[in-house]
Amino acid sequence: MDTDVRAACAEAEAEPPRRNSTLLGMACMAASALLFMAGNAVIKHLAEGGIPPVETVFFRSAVSLVLLAPFALRVPGVLKTDYLGMHLRRGVVQAGSMIAFFYGIVHISLVEANALEFTSPILATLIAMLFFGEPVRARRLIAMGGGFLGAMIALRPGFQELNQGHGLIAFASLLWAVVLLYIRRLSASESALTQSLYLGLVLTPVAGALAATVWVTPDLEQFLFLCMVGVTATTGQYLFAQAFRYAEMTAVLPLDFTKLIWSSLIGYFAFSYLPDALTLLGATIIFAAGAYITLREAQLARQGRAL
Repeated sequence: MDTDVRAACAEAEAEPPRRNSTLLGMACMAASALLFMAGNAVIKHLAEGGIPPVETVFFRSAVSLVLLAPFALRVPGVLKTDYLGMHLRRGVVQAGSMIAFFYGIVHISLVEANALEFTSPILATLIAMLFFGEPVRARRLIAMGGGFLGAMIALRPGFQELNQGHGLIAFASLLWAVVLLYIRRLSASESALTQSLYLGLVLTPVAGALAATVWVTPDLEQFLFLCMVGVTATTGQYLFAQAFRYAEMTAVLPLDFTKLIWSSLIGYFAFSYLPDALTLLGATIIFAAGAYITLREAQLARQGRAL
């Protein structure tokens, strides 16, 4: 939930990858995955330490705005847009997604949250098909089915206890799927920087107003951790975009799968949680289905054909 992946891809693919830089692109993607998972672990740690997740959302967005400000000042007219309403709607929906995700991650393991997060590209395709009439061919339907099968394997509803955390992460993933559709449309004319700035300008006051109702003044350690969430998210976004500048999507996107490895390792060492084999298998299937849909979409876009 912490990266505007479609915006990053759209802007990055506008420039051809540099020659002999595939390994650098792969390193950027792996580092991005590590940063996102480290940020999720910090979110979980802060919530368990008494910081309301909505307060973490506020700090994450505010710190991101501070980090992006120097870049924005160097780009004249970066906030000029013909799609202000769409930016506002995207910001509100993403605020709901982020808040739900931050609250949900308190109640479940990082691996389970990661697995459910992988369903967003699949849900975005389903929403586009059902509500916007986009045609979806047989191979992508099979990929969608495989993704949902993976979710059932990872969660095993009816065979293990599901709690509010699973529901919140699933809801966050559904909202994020809607955000991906907004990003897809905005990316046709808006840069990733413009989108990120508008997101921060919407998300920061919304989260701040909600956080004020449950505010807990952080101590110095907690404050540093709150800033760390913003730094990891913003740096992770940057590295994600750079990965596609340095190498082809087919070379670097599979490295996003390392989120599953990082979340397993961090979950074990930080929270003493060891994921079982079925959870890992389900997450792997979900990722493979989502990655196929993303790669297929990029291929069709290059060919200039409708999805």
